Amino acid sequence: MTRANLIVSTDLDGTLLDHNTYSYAAALPALTRCKTLGVPVILNTSKTFAEVVALQQALDISAPLVVENGSALSFDAADINISNLPENQFEVVQDAQRTTLVFGVKRSAILDFISALRRETTWQFAGFNDWTAAEIASNTGLDLASAELASQKQYSEPIVWQDDDLSFAGFEAAVATAGFSLLKGGRFIHIQGHTDKARPLTWLKQHPQMLFPDSDGNIPPKLICLGDSHNDVAMLNVADFPVCVRSPIADYPSLATEHPIIRTHGFGPVGWNEALETLLS
Repeated sequence: MTRANLIVSTDLDGTLLDHNTYSYAAALPALTRCKTLGVPVILNTSKTFAEVVALQQALDISAPLVVENGSALSFDAADINISNLPENQFEVVQDAQRTTLVFGVKRSAILDFISALRRETTWQFAGFNDWTAAEIASNTGLDLASAELASQKQYSEPIVWQDDDLSFAGFEAAVATAGFSLLKGGRFIHIQGHTDKARPLTWLKQHPQMLFPDSDGNIPPKLICLGDSHNDVAMLNVADFPVCVRSPIADYPSLATEHPIIRTHGFGPVGWNEALETLLS
């Protein structure tokens, strides 16, 4: 396989990063292999832009980032010509460093909805906006500095449901009526816009020149997607090579795909490395 026909898109927590320690050390051999072959590795996560940029720098990779469960696709400003973007498909946010295509909704709208819901109901739940950085650290296992970065949500609000199942059904209905969606991740339920981890990938596959400037766009790139939980299902379903990474806390996610599913034996980054070393050999 060559650079011009392959993209890797990966979840982070529990997939590239160990569920308990957040270490990616076991995945380094396959990450190095991707760099050597020139295969872009897109970090596709529920994490914030602030968190992912720091990790991307640590990993020394430079592909676009998909953050907050498909809510935004962010490029280095030097890597994209904004005049080539189709009009009216999404909001474009640009500064000197980044160009970001927004597929989701602003967090402020979600927080307004939550405030109204709490005035109207007695449903019990708590989210990042309710917690201090120290409380986010306690609820995620992150260190305090990382929790500060995690608190910088722009397009979603992760919550923990603290009420019964009947109330949750009403909550789901209220979220849908308000024009938002719910995604269940490994630790939290995410309130966000109508997007998912697949949507920016599908757009990239339809516009390969955004990743491969020499591409004529006639042959779409193949996708290797790796994930471990429910909020990865949409991404895994659009993959040409879907990889379900073994989780210490849940079964492999159920997929609806015509492609053979790879299920790793190793957990987290061990399984990530296992799958990519096989696929890239």
